[in-house]
Amino acid sequence: MARDFSGKTVVVTGAGGGLGRALALRFAAAGARIVALDRDAAVLQGLTFAEGVAAVRMACDVSNEADGLRAMAQAREAFGGVDVVVNNAGITHRSAFSQTDPAVIRRVMEVNFFGALHCTHAAFDDLVARRGMVIAISSVAGFAPLIARTGYAASKHALHGFFDSLRTEVEPLGVKVLLVCPSFIQTGIEKHA
Repeated sequence: MARDFSGKTVVVTGAGGGLGRALALRFAAAGARIVALDRDAAVLQGLTFAEGVAAVRMACDVSNEADGLRAMAQAREAFGGVDVVVNNAGITHRSAFSQTDPAVIRRVMEVNFFGALHCTHAAFDDLVARRGMVIAISSVAGFAPLIARTGYAASKHALHGFFDSLRTEVEPLGVKVLLVCPSFIQTGIEKHA
């Protein structure tokens, strides 16, 4: 069954480029009000929507819990509440485990896993009140091994455990949880590995 997003407030993390940009534009084309979040405020300025689209752009480091709380509070202030959270922000690394500083893996977990946790938690009351939806952008690495990406795969596996479990808690409340597992797509994530 197709969902109607017209008039809904959709928060997209990592909206400054790649998949996040495409998602923000697609939800806008479906009539949603967009809250575009990205760590890089300058990149967000290049995100332009069609005339008439209600959108706000905010700098937000999803790995920082206070940033997530602030962003959701500003979304509420701008649009009255949050209907959909698209947890898209993510980073990767490209290195064998034996040559990877544990701090690199910790940073990947902070962005990919804890960033999704922070933003979902900050919007939780709205999602329940509005019978909303949480979308977590995972990867095939969330259920299959990926050589030289142990930290990335771990972060995506963690998303699966968390959001599959959350689904069982919130489904009776009318909140939907969707895990999306793209394969390799052309985005900027690789050049920043």
